[in-house]
Amino acid sequence: MKIESQDKRVDELLKGNIFLIPRFQREYSWEPDHVSEFWDDIMDNMTEPYFIGAMVVYKIERSTLAVVDGQQRLTTITILLCAMREAFKKLGRPELADGLQAYIEQKDRENKTVYVLKTESSFPFLQEEILKSDDAEVPFEIGREEEAIKKAYNIFKERIGQNLAEYLSNKEQTAEDNSKDAADWLSMLRDTVFDLNLILVTLDNEDDAYLIFETLNTRGKDLALADLLRNHFAKLIKAASEVDQVKQKWGKVHDTIKSSPVQLDPDTFIVHSWQSRYDFATKAKVFHKVKDTVNKKNAKSHLNRFVSDAEQWRSIFDTDYLWSKSEKEASRSLAALRTFKVVQPAPGILSLVRAYRDKQIKYRALRNALSNIEKFHFSFNAITSSRSSGGISGMYSSFGRSIFETTDSSGAAQAIAELVGKLRDREVPDIEFDAGFQQVIYTSKHSSQKALVQYILKKVAIHEGQPFRGDTEDLTIEHLLPQSSSKNDEDHETIGQIGNLVLVDSKTNEKLSTNDFKEKKLILKEHGYKLPEILENAEALTPEVILANTKRISELARTIIWKI
Repeated sequence: MKIESQDKRVDELLKGNIFLIPRFQREYSWEPDHVSEFWDDIMDNMTEPYFIGAMVVYKIERSTLAVVDGQQRLTTITILLCAMREAFKKLGRPELADGLQAYIEQKDRENKTVYVLKTESSFPFLQEEILKSDDAEVPFEIGREEEAIKKAYNIFKERIGQNLAEYLSNKEQTAEDNSKDAADWLSMLRDTVFDLNLILVTLDNEDDAYLIFETLNTRGKDLALADLLRNHFAKLIKAASEVDQVKQKWGKVHDTIKSSPVQLDPDTFIVHSWQSRYDFATKAKVFHKVKDTVNKKNAKSHLNRFVSDAEQWRSIFDTDYLWSKSEKEASRSLAALRTFKVVQPAPGILSLVRAYRDKQIKYRALRNALSNIEKFHFSFNAITSSRSSGGISGMYSSFGRSIFETTDSSGAAQAIAELVGKLRDREVPDIEFDAGFQQVIYTSKHSSQKALVQYILKKVAIHEGQPFRGDTEDLTIEHLLPQSSSKNDEDHETIGQIGNLVLVDSKTNEKLSTNDFKEKKLILKEHGYKLPEILENAEALTPEVILANTKRISELARTIIWKI
């Protein structure tokens, strides 16, 4: 491998070179914070040499270089130059604007105008709206990458505009002098950007680029696991025509996950997808596992599997995605796991959902398996906050592989039965469950468990045949012994217990208000609500009665409602 390195200023870098963003590179993704930080660095080093790191490229043609590392910085600098160009125009200095444009576009050997920065992913927005000095002529759409570019461009224009406004508003001198001072400052900013220093590392060919790209980023400094994986697929699956399979399919994976209203991480998806099919591996080791397994012969099939898995994996966390009304019980179990903040079952659940969507198992088998997983993690995580010795994640990964490898429904049924047996063996002791259940509270001062409390009350009410009025999603939590009666934290812990809480519709809740216990019982009865015997027979709602009702519900929970 031949590697050349040179110290370069930005102006030297841009003159006489065309920079292509290769297919394995990610989209422009700098957030406004990154752009603002870059601007602040320039301002802090105005007129001073400033080193911005290394840039790695490989040769395509004599003057065309493909960018391996440094794409984000190069794109940001180019956007900044375009913002300065527009500012020179507003100052009435077209010659200085044209001077800047000479670093943004140039003439090739056939005297055709080409942009110094060539990218396919943001075409034609970047070219027409940003790089072009004249008005846009080609229609374009605004996507995720275009939004990031537009935000960066607007930040630079705003910051430049703020600085120029200070010069132009000076009342102590003439407008002509103000305009000259503004142009001088903008020229100084231009020269500062052109004088930014970097090390240009040049490779001979694309194969070396893939290796350097991977080596530079395996440490996780710049790129995520998803970017490394895309690079690996791009290396193995060459574009045979104008249609770039890797770009399109990996883009679909990314869009499926990132478009979810629930915040999801593509790297976590890759780990779970891999664990559900092959072996248990941590995030740090998954890429090496993929490299050892995915080769030129099987790369396409592996890529297709990631594409299909992305939708199923998203539906595990985004329970409004892909699930129909007839599948609401399954989606409710998945929503419950989100309430418990549990992700360990994801690889196993991914294999279950995949088998269901592939018609390998029936909905009943999926529903029952998810229900048992929900019941286990309700006790293990939500109630007792038990810590696994490390076997839980491995258990679900192993289960996922068993489902993936099975060839018929009977094999899947056996794998599910074995998982349920393992979950049952890990059930928490009754005494730990009851102690944890009493610690689940909800008050205005202790609201972190509100979603869990709503979940518990709804499950208990459904089991006891509570005749809900209205939409169950609109029910509110009512404290039978009102929060206003609390005098200290100990009172809040009693008042917030499950035994003092009921779910009611909003209209009933308004009538209950802060009435005493006897009046609340009458109002609840009038509105069709049923109270358990322990509350029905109580003359007053004392801490002892609340605790007794909490213990009653706890026993009901562990022996019936959430019993595996």
